[in-house]
Amino acid sequence: MTATVLLPLRVLEDESVAAGLFEFLSPTHVLVLGYYEVPDQTPPEAARDQFDDRAQSKLDDVRAAFEAAGATADTRMVYTGEAEQTIGRIAAEEAVDAVVHPGAAMDVDRLLVPLVGQADVDRVAAFVAELVGGRDIDVTVFGLDESLTPDEIESALADAGLSPPQLTTETGPSGSPVDAIAEAAVDFDAVVMGEPKPTLSEWVFGELEARVATEALGPVFVVRAVTEETDEGADTDDGE
Repeated sequence: MTATVLLPLRVLEDESVAAGLFEFLSPTHVLVLGYYEVPDQTPPEAARDQFDDRAQSKLDDVRAAFEAAGATADTRMVYTGEAEQTIGRIAAEEAVDAVVHPGAAMDVDRLLVPLVGQADVDRVAAFVAELVGGRDIDVTVFGLDESLTPDEIESALADAGLSPPQLTTETGPSGSPVDAIAEAAVDFDAVVMGEPKPTLSEWVFGELEARVATEALGPVFVVRAVTEETDEGADTDDGE
């Protein structure tokens, strides 16, 4: 089954997608989520009436570029006062496999996979294996979760189809996982990690994004954990 990646994009603020990401995501299905954070006291419907034609035109261009690279793609546009909550809710609604902070991806030859915060190793391994496919991309796994041994990590990745010499397994440095990921990311073209605790949105849009986006140019993928819980308190009035 083809993995689905959610790509949030501030299309009305001219946030773009680097050329390398189109090729890198070619084995996947991409849901391009355009979003606009409406000012306080502004109804989402008013923003939709004002901006929707321009936003959809830009989303159509992005979708066409993904399809030209070999991916399948859909688009969705939302107008919301709570972007993080809305993105998290849509990720759950659409049952996407991963959410990506796009970065400035060029050619992706080296992929960092840090495992931290009780991430679902099997889901991460399956996503990485599909993303890499038969391409010449080196994968380095940092074991930052003390509950996982390097052998367990390597076994899960091997079951998903990744093995040496394409795969390298290392024990990550001690200390803050965010520091370790941010420091290591500068030597890699992209990062794939499992959804840790706290929530997905806090890691994609909070401390991790701020550090990694500052210190590394490549995209950061967060593979969603599968739970039976629904997002509580998510913004439901997003003007869709």
